[in-house]
Amino acid sequence: MPSYTSNSEQSENNIPYRAIPQNDWSTIMIVVVIISLISIAMWEFFARSMDHTAGTYQSGFKEMWAQERRKLDEPHDINVVITGSSRILWASDLNILENGFETRPLQLALPGTSPAIFVEDIVNNTDFDGLIIVGVTPFLVNWIGPGFFGGPALDFYHSPSPAGISSFYIHNFLSDYFAFLDEAFSLPELKNNYIQLPKREGSKNLNEQGWKLGDVYVDRQTDMWAPVEIEGSFDNQQMLNFWSPGIDLENPIPDDKQQKTNKSLIDFFKPLVEKQRNKGGDIVFIRMASSGDYRKEELLNNYTERFWLPLVRQLNAPYLDTNDFPELSTDLEIPEWSHLSRKSQDEWSERVVPHVKRVYEEFHNKPLNELLNKDKSNNNLP
Repeated sequence: MPSYTSNSEQSENNIPYRAIPQNDWSTIMIVVVIISLISIAMWEFFARSMDHTAGTYQSGFKEMWAQERRKLDEPHDINVVITGSSRILWASDLNILENGFETRPLQLALPGTSPAIFVEDIVNNTDFDGLIIVGVTPFLVNWIGPGFFGGPALDFYHSPSPAGISSFYIHNFLSDYFAFLDEAFSLPELKNNYIQLPKREGSKNLNEQGWKLGDVYVDRQTDMWAPVEIEGSFDNQQMLNFWSPGIDLENPIPDDKQQKTNKSLIDFFKPLVEKQRNKGGDIVFIRMASSGDYRKEELLNNYTERFWLPLVRQLNAPYLDTNDFPELSTDLEIPEWSHLSRKSQDEWSERVVPHVKRVYEEFHNKPLNELLNKDKSNNNLP
């Protein structure tokens, strides 16, 4: 009977081994690299041909927001902080506002998010004693919660993971050079937004997903994407398709719901206004303009008389309704009903500063510059 050892040796001798072909592997690697570079170059050319550009960051609504928020936790010379939703984010040109206020604002507005929790965070958890600008988007301001982007932004601010931090810096570095890293240029996004499929009952309409509205740059400077600015264009229509399901032009908000909403907002914001003022700062509320069906919805609900004025009058704070001034509303381009074009962003940013200074001075009987010119170079955490 054969021993175990002899069986093992016989089995090893029968194991087939694949012969590795004798190829010029260095040449193959060079060919692979060349093909990869050509493919990347073609994909980059395709991205730029669709108006995607390098130097924009998909991290603007989470990681970059957290990065900007942390500036208030360190010694700083910040005198103006912008909070609110996407309308004031897209309306603000930080360079122009810096020239007007003579100090650079910190941009903390977030799309799809009420300013409530961020104003609360700044007032209660920082030593900031300057001016907080609250951009008010009708109806969206009613949500006292993190909204769509607020939760992830706050999570990354409070507890960023090592992987998240490294990914953020690597991606932003590469985004300075490659346009195809735009999150709206991924294959799933291109498929979802450009393939024209027949509509079927009960199916998801891929052309109502709000593909891309703008680009985010350094300091979270946010501009409208050029194709969206062209009214009637494919990309412009996609944004309108995205907004439309959330707009009700048939049923005004009932009075009891309106009164309940106003009371909750007053109860929330009024103590914050008082606390910020006691710290030596202040809060200014700015109602942002709209057009198209969004404007029709505001008129249907008589938003000015039923929501806006009852709210701001009770808050005992300076306020500005941009709808009262054509140069801040109807004279400007709002091509997809909700946000300003790049050209109008510049115009709004230049024109709004004198109005903010005026409402502040009318309310306090002293110039805003007294608040904005405070030296904060030695500020530290409480």
